[in-house]
Amino acid sequence: MIFIVRELDSKDHKILYHLFLNSRQSLSSVSKKVGLQKSVVEYRIKRLQTKGIIKNFNAMVDVFKLGFSVYRLYIVLQYASPDKEKEIITHFVNHNNTWSIASTKGRYDLIITILVKSPNHFYAFYEETLRLYRYYFKEIFFSQLYESFGYKHSMLLDELTISHEHAYEYRDNGQTVDVDAVDYKILNLLAKNTRMNSVDIASQIKVSTVTIHSRIMKLIKSGVIQRYSITMDINKLGLREFIVNLSLRDYNKKNQIITYLSDNPFLWEIHKAVGGYDLEITLYATNFEHFYRVMEDLRKKFPDDIANYDYLYVTEVFKSNILPDKV
Repeated sequence: MIFIVRELDSKDHKILYHLFLNSRQSLSSVSKKVGLQKSVVEYRIKRLQTKGIIKNFNAMVDVFKLGFSVYRLYIVLQYASPDKEKEIITHFVNHNNTWSIASTKGRYDLIITILVKSPNHFYAFYEETLRLYRYYFKEIFFSQLYESFGYKHSMLLDELTISHEHAYEYRDNGQTVDVDAVDYKILNLLAKNTRMNSVDIASQIKVSTVTIHSRIMKLIKSGVIQRYSITMDINKLGLREFIVNLSLRDYNKKNQIITYLSDNPFLWEIHKAVGGYDLEITLYATNFEHFYRVMEDLRKKFPDDIANYDYLYVTEVFKSNILPDKV
């Protein structure tokens, strides 16, 4: 591991890694994988939560299979006082269809992900927002997400290794899965807390535990639930999050660039979208110097294929992986 976090040891990092891969697995399962007693693992997980390193245990849901379209909004602010900026952020956080929102430094000030069922639905949200805050938006840019995937890298462990196996993959291929109100309530609860047991889920939804178990198995088999993971405050792990938007000179080299990037254990996620940039990547780096080295290496490897890139440094995440209340 090339970054050091005070007060965390190799066992803490192993716990984080195995919860990242499956946050719904039992404490007994985690204890076997990290070589600690179950009670010790439980104590360490609670300590990671108390320190704010683990922010949430969340199900990774393929929203495309639920019939959602995903739009990304990038906004440059102007004339916005700190209080007005906070008001704008609160507007997005409280909106039912906001999947995520973060403040950034770089080309844009805010990046927002919106889940909608139709272009009309998106336009209604867009118009509502502009009526309230158009004066404070110097620039607005948006794209429609087509595909997103991440890798099972060992960034959280002591030794960095490379895995080309996808930890998750969402693609808008037009195929949807029929879910009813019970299914969606289960998804909403697991998106907020994967550690909630089936008994508690059944109690909240008012169905049997057997029904909950069978519905969850169906959602996993259909690919709606991709996996169970955790949301971390990566700043507290000594890392920084960078979103890089690549514009390509030779679009035919896109897959070669993805393959090359996948060898970097600090690559977190890749997005493909319609509109705007040709490729969006999320990288974690120990600092700006580390980030610049990664990007310089990429440009040297593909000197004639990358036209340019913009980057955003994520300063704060206000909302993440939250589903709309109703499907």
